Amino acid sequence: MVWGVQTPVVPGTLQSTTGQDPTPGVEDGPSPHPRTGPPTVLVVGTDDWAIEQSATELEAGGCRVLRCHPPGEPAFPCNALVEGRTCPLDVGFDVVVTVRARATSEPTQAEMGVVCALHRGTPLVVAGVASARPFGPWAALTVEQGGDVVTACEKVMDATSEPVRTGVPTPRPGEQVHHVR
Repeated sequence: MVWGVQTPVVPGTLQSTTGQDPTPGVEDGPSPHPRTGPPTVLVVGTDDWAIEQSATELEAGGCRVLRCHPPGEPAFPCNALVEGRTCPLDVGFDVVVTVRARATSEPTQAEMGVVCALHRGTPLVVAGVASARPFGPWAALTVEQGGDVVTACEKVMDATSEPVRTGVPTPRPGEQVHHVR
């Protein structure tokens, strides 16, 4: 799919974590918040091969893909901790995708970027095997194994009023922010 072109969604491939319509209030067609450039997606996951498979799909769909570590390298230390590399949080991205190639009940080390992105307020798409665990409560949308990750990201971004970019995270309503000096 080329960004901005609607692609039919195969029934049953996109699921809301609540069982309701995953994109309430979002109509097919142009987004009410047009993007000035291609969407940027942080892709993480349980296994490098699964991350790369989804990254290739997203790039073919017109997305810019960021990663927390280069393919084939250990997840730790991440790009934020390696001199000469750039953390995806410093670049900014519209959505984070975790691709779960195996059913684990806990996040893997290579999925820690999800925690960073959620803290920043970025919407999460969870794709793959047993997609509801362990990030189900925070997922904006889930994609079952073999589903269309590009369309899921597009739906989540269309439902989000503004992309999350670099800078200090926005406090949640009622939340007090304390800065250590």
